[in-house]
Amino acid sequence: MSGLPLSNYFSGAPPSGEPLTPLPPLTSIDNSLANIGTLEKDKILSFDLQNLHVSTVPEPIVCKLFADSTNALPTGPALMQDNTFNQHATPTPTLPLSQILPDPSTFFDNIGSMTVAPSDSLIQPIPDSFSTPVEIPLDKITPPESQTVGGEGDRRRDAWIPTDEAKKILIQAQTSSAGSFFPEREVLTMPGVVLESDLGDELYDVVAHYLGEEEAVQRGSLGCEHVSQDDRGLRELIQAGCFRAAINLTTRLLTNYGQGVRRAGHPSKHSPRSLQLWFTRLALLIKINSYSLCELEAEAFGMLQNPDVYFQFYPDTYPNRSGSMASFSFRLLLAELPMYNNKPDIAIARLHTVLAIVKKMIKNLRASKCEGGTDKQITTQDRQESLKLWSGREARVQFSIVNCALQMKDYVLAMQIVEGMIASPVWGAAHTRALQSAMGRVCLQAGHVPGAEAYFKKATQIRTTLSPEQDVRELVDQSLLYVSQNLFSEAYQCLVKANQLEPANIMVLNNMAVCLLYSGKLKEAIAVMENAVNSNPSRGLSESLLLNLCTLYELESSNTMTKKLALLQQLCRYKSDTVTNVTTCLKLNM
Repeated sequence: MSGLPLSNYFSGAPPSGEPLTPLPPLTSIDNSLANIGTLEKDKILSFDLQNLHVSTVPEPIVCKLFADSTNALPTGPALMQDNTFNQHATPTPTLPLSQILPDPSTFFDNIGSMTVAPSDSLIQPIPDSFSTPVEIPLDKITPPESQTVGGEGDRRRDAWIPTDEAKKILIQAQTSSAGSFFPEREVLTMPGVVLESDLGDELYDVVAHYLGEEEAVQRGSLGCEHVSQDDRGLRELIQAGCFRAAINLTTRLLTNYGQGVRRAGHPSKHSPRSLQLWFTRLALLIKINSYSLCELEAEAFGMLQNPDVYFQFYPDTYPNRSGSMASFSFRLLLAELPMYNNKPDIAIARLHTVLAIVKKMIKNLRASKCEGGTDKQITTQDRQESLKLWSGREARVQFSIVNCALQMKDYVLAMQIVEGMIASPVWGAAHTRALQSAMGRVCLQAGHVPGAEAYFKKATQIRTTLSPEQDVRELVDQSLLYVSQNLFSEAYQCLVKANQLEPANIMVLNNMAVCLLYSGKLKEAIAVMENAVNSNPSRGLSESLLLNLCTLYELESSNTMTKKLALLQQLCRYKSDTVTNVTTCLKLNM
């Protein structure tokens, strides 16, 4: 799976009663570099089976709900705005829901996907069209350097409430005469690139080792030296899936800002572009699962509370502009980052800090003030647009808190948040139905099967008011209930119907294979997974599916190397950097 993710979701418990940990998604982060892998589409469930033996099969208690992980980064215009999936939720009752909410068919599917799968799991969850919690709107990787006041849209997007200490320093910066303002080093953000050498092409090395240099050379993967040394080149590398090369290019671009190798701890001037480059870099590090390195390089930013990340700190450069130069998605990424390093308690504390500020801004807007609490007059339409934006951002933070709660197995907190949203009067029928379904899946994660059945029933009742036909969500919900009762044949039939509705859905195919495996049909399970890879290599060649398939190969026979190398050839042909840990997912030894 690419990026362990929104992700992101439920796992079953082995016979010993030790619950499995869910997989992470890279959480939904939008804005100029939001959501590497968070296009909310077709995210459903996959089964996580552990300690499987050929002769005996454990009885899974619950299954895993996780985000769909795509290896290809989306490039559509929606990614360039600060309102992709997660921030579209929780609108105010006065707003037209049809203009605010995401596609209900995928609503809330990223709940529970930000955790790390256990290394000893035999069958791993499969990401579909999505890979982790982060994704890059390619048009807005870096904003213009000399950005002037962009009107109400920029004002609401950049709004943020600084800390009291930061406010004092920002006032000093604005009221001091030119050349007379010298802040203390302690209040400055001084990042620098930690990685001193360029990242190599892991897949090239593996292919060269097993298939020879001639085969490896045919990959034709782009390097940072093959593109222009600017934002256009960075976009080109990301579009091609060359994430390591893109990270190498960010090193060169950040060096131009005095923030390159060995520059951590040295003062430098920030801009929207430099901060967006950092966001891009950190998001890409998460994308390739370099969580420790990402956390190390992100340490200098903290929670972006220092005054030098605000426009007011540079009155000569941005004379009439206020607000945060760092995107909201950057703030959310930094808050979520500890979750990737198995520190969900720290992440949940940070997320509550972010949530408190967002709630305060919404409260200010509803009190006829600006987001920051000033009495500046804005039009009614602009206020409604601001409420829509910040209500959506509030929901994004809540999603992340639910993911953290699930990783910590704090099911009470997760249920409280989702229940609170269900109780809100603002949702339409489609989204209420999606929330009920999500709540049912949380109940399965907690092992409360009767509760899950009750919520799924409510979701079905709402669905009948919208459409007479079952959809993939409902069929997957039913399959999960069957699995919880060890009725794998019935679960398989539900998934077959789901597959007929969405033949290219990799997660459905994976779940079908797992049900066949649990039913003792190993060869049929392998055939389903092989078909998933061969019919749609760009999506089927995901880490989790490859790991599952290679695991089944080993269950079938001790002579598996030929089949594994055939998969490696397909990776060489279709993938660049979008599959990390190649040797692990193919179970090869270098």
